[in-house]
Amino acid sequence: MRTKNRWQNTHRKGGSWVVSRAGALVNERKSENPRTEVACVVQPRRAFTIVELLVTISIVALLMGLLMPGLRAAREGARGIQCASNLRQIGIAMFAYAFQHDDTLPSTIFDDDSEHYEPSEMMALTTGDIQATSSTPATPGDWDGLGRLAGAFLDSDQVLYCPCHHGDHPYDQCADLIKKTSQERVYCNYHFIGDTVVSDVPEENGSLRRLFQLRGGAVIVADGMRTPSDLNHKDGANLLREDGSVTYWYDAEFRVRDAFITSSSDEPPPPERYDEIWKLFAGDRD
Repeated sequence: MRTKNRWQNTHRKGGSWVVSRAGALVNERKSENPRTEVACVVQPRRAFTIVELLVTISIVALLMGLLMPGLRAAREGARGIQCASNLRQIGIAMFAYAFQHDDTLPSTIFDDDSEHYEPSEMMALTTGDIQATSSTPATPGDWDGLGRLAGAFLDSDQVLYCPCHHGDHPYDQCADLIKKTSQERVYCNYHFIGDTVVSDVPEENGSLRRLFQLRGGAVIVADGMRTPSDLNHKDGANLLREDGSVTYWYDAEFRVRDAFITSSSDEPPPPERYDEIWKLFAGDRD
């Protein structure tokens, strides 16, 4: 009986099925040539069970959950490096501009204490629809501030836009406005300190900032600070200093963000708060 079960034959047209010693089915087919025979081993098929599939999906989801924060941090770090690189290029353009303009910084109408003192607008690349006055010979839609570096001193306008920016002025929305003639005010993602000193000291007020005379780690360009959505980084800001160096200023106590508490979400802080922030940047050099 044991031998019969082990070597049981099942007759089939064209050949016979037998059970091998290894437990696999062997199809022995008779060929036309009686001297040759063809043996084909049929391997048993095994598919995933539902439990195995669910376990695999759970493991993949767990690994993705562990890796995603690290990938997100790495991506933000890379964007922060690109932001610092943008400021270095702006610094080089600033030095080139000062070399051709008697050591002065790019002029802006928004630090004119008598007519248009609006430090929050130092992110503007153009004057917008502002009207000229006796002390401010502005042309509507003309370049202003950092906008004077575009084209002649910067290879790409995109340098003026931070890849970490998540606010209302991304490069994709502003690129067409920069290229065409428009009286609409265009903003970048970096804040300019201005070319004119606004001070309570009569001897200093209204004097021009000369790049090669600045000392003490003075900051001339920083990340945007017009509204809370213009803050490019969550825990600090990249700063371009008067010597061309770029440093990251960690705002562990959220002192810059606290400046917006007294204003609504879509309005900038009062002008005196900007003076405090610029002094804070210059005094906390690491």
